[in-house]
Amino acid sequence: MKKLMAFIFSLLVTTAVFAQSQTAEDYFHGGAQSFIQSDLQAAIDQVQTGLNQFPNNPKLNALMQKLQEEQKKQQQQQNQDQQQQQNQQNQQQQEQEQQNEEEQQEQENQEQEQSEGEEQQEQDPQEINPEDLNSQQISKEDAEKILQALAQKEKELLKEFKKKKSDGSAKHDKDW
Repeated sequence: MKKLMAFIFSLLVTTAVFAQSQTAEDYFHGGAQSFIQSDLQAAIDQVQTGLNQFPNNPKLNALMQKLQEEQKKQQQQQNQDQQQQQNQQNQQQQEQEQQNEEEQQEQENQEQEQSEGEEQQEQDPQEINPEDLNSQQISKEDAEKILQALAQKEKELLKEFKKKKSDGSAKHDKDW
């Protein structure tokens, strides 16, 4: 009876040992399953463990090659995504700089126009009081200068008016 019990015990121990150890197929299937579940690193770890125990298994070696290729593809895709993102950021930065330059140029132009307008107002004949004109005699040359200045002022006002009109409204064709 003791021999029978010892035999049954040794049979159970041997079965337990075999049940706990994995075959190359188990590692292959585990790695493949991890890959299918989009866990590339776990799949590589599983197959690497299998290759440590079964280094000459062709299925494990082939799966490891495929997994490494997939890992390289993912790394390349990540690099491309990062480069594309960096290019977009550079382009946005350039556009922002260009916009800032345009705004600065526009502001400088406005300041220049404003200073020119102030200079013109200082020389503008409209500021001459009409009573002063009656009390003083104006030479023909001064009168021509005043008329030219008024004509110039009128042209500028017309240009501004046309510019505002063309910027502010679109032309509508009659639909009849």
